[in-house]
Amino acid sequence: MRAETTRRLLAVVFLEGYVVLAAELLAIRLLVPFVGSGTEIVSIIISAVLLPLALGYHSGGTARERLRAKVAQYPKRTQPRTLRQLLLRNALTSLFVLGMGLSYVVLEGIFAALDLVGIENRLLLTTIYATIFLAPPTYLLGQTVPIVSHYFMHARSEKITSRMLFFSTTGSLLGSIFSTLILMAWLGVHWTAAITCALLALLMLILARRWWDVDGLFALIFLAIPVALNSPAVIEPFKIISANAYNTAALREDEKGIHLILNRSASSGLSKDTQAPYVYAQRLEDLLLKPLPTEAAPKRILVLGAGGFTFGLKDKKNEYTFVDIDPDLKAVAEKHFLPEALSDNKKFVPVSARAFLNNAPKEYYDIILIDAYTNVMTIPTEMVTREFMLGVKQVLAPHGVLVSNAIGTANFTDKFTVRYTNSFASVFPVFSREVLDSNIPNKLDTQHAWKHAE
Repeated sequence: MRAETTRRLLAVVFLEGYVVLAAELLAIRLLVPFVGSGTEIVSIIISAVLLPLALGYHSGGTARERLRAKVAQYPKRTQPRTLRQLLLRNALTSLFVLGMGLSYVVLEGIFAALDLVGIENRLLLTTIYATIFLAPPTYLLGQTVPIVSHYFMHARSEKITSRMLFFSTTGSLLGSIFSTLILMAWLGVHWTAAITCALLALLMLILARRWWDVDGLFALIFLAIPVALNSPAVIEPFKIISANAYNTAALREDEKGIHLILNRSASSGLSKDTQAPYVYAQRLEDLLLKPLPTEAAPKRILVLGAGGFTFGLKDKKNEYTFVDIDPDLKAVAEKHFLPEALSDNKKFVPVSARAFLNNAPKEYYDIILIDAYTNVMTIPTEMVTREFMLGVKQVLAPHGVLVSNAIGTANFTDKFTVRYTNSFASVFPVFSREVLDSNIPNKLDTQHAWKHAE
């Protein structure tokens, strides 16, 4: 086999590995606004990739024999007649399905339709999505490595097998790292999805004899679908202002004011007339800021979960540290949401709350507000444990005040409210709990504040 042909086939294997892993991570990220980000969601997505991938490996190993049998049985039927044509058909089908499944616009329509028919269980919703948009293309792309191996029938099997596995695994590695750490950070989720589909189209162009052949033209035509669906013109009606690896941030305005929506849940809001925050946020200020004597020295305040930075927005005296995992949140809030840039007494630390507590110098805060639970689907699991509460306690100053704001049920009818209260009480046994009026769109039940004062 010519060296050029070998390089082209290994490039195909590399791109297959990249696309499969990148599509898996994109699916997990795109599903966060719709079904949340728990480990059970991730496990369903991983299963919807690994099982079809294994089946694809098995099916690809017998592709040559099955192809010959079909051609002999149906000689005049339009169907792939060579292994190259089979690879092209698989890639084209995968490009179409992934192009639809990795589009935020399509997901909005799919989940709206499922909601209309009464399907609300998020595990079932995830399974339906994965079955339609992840399993079929993964199965088809999984056939790539064993089908390509047929082209190396006269080579030493152990040598070519190791080379193909190397290129496929390297592609998977880059698909996981490059797509998340580079593309999502620089270009956002939507263009990352379009680029992933473009690499699948490139796989087809490598397989095609000439890019202007029918196969190459089909690749370019089908590539236009994900590019169009992820373009700013199509995304614009959803008022999305940022979509990185952590949040899909959007703005919504109504008669009450302007709302910052993070992953389809209202995170912060300001009234049009008074620029006042949500009622629950105002209540948190009443609990924590209003009791402070005006003549007292500035207090050190830690806010875990920045949201729209509305807590203490008009306070120019006390020293605030806002912690949030989304590094773009401050710039997005100042540019699109807040009436003005944050004052100099407010510092933003873009890191996860758990990492901040583990690595922060031994500083003590007079007031700590935990406000990272945007809704019941996207609760940061690392922030509801007893270990996290112990970390918070270590940075709470003597005679300091801690308030944790979350969404639950008023009468403890759900497991989260019960378990969270137990975890909180195990570290802060003396506390009070208050049910707050949220007036926030899309909130599923009620706001709760767990308050502990030394």
